[in-house]
Amino acid sequence: MNEHGRHAMETMKKHDPEAFAQIADPETHFSMLGEEIQQAIWDLSEELTPTRGSEPPLEYIGLVNMAKLRAREMVYQEMIYAGLPSEPEDMEPGSPSREDGQD
Repeated sequence: MNEHGRHAMETMKKHDPEAFAQIADPETHFSMLGEEIQQAIWDLSEELTPTRGSEPPLEYIGLVNMAKLRAREMVYQEMIYAGLPSEPEDMEPGSPSREDGQD
């Protein structure tokens, strides 16, 4: 299972345990979902990456990296967070949980 499948599985387990419990084979389900997410990120990041212009190489690399990050965020929203009962910003990778009741 790739990182995207693991993230989807842990997110669903935490934020929608009832739906997670209904998945007959979570390992297979999230392995396949992770592969689909990876492909969607690759496809979208290609679309979002600007055509190389006259900018310095390091600046262009930065633009490519930003396109990849935007693609990941958009795909995660669509393929992981959209069907969950919690707010998507609560589930961003690396963001602190809002379980303390603060909004």
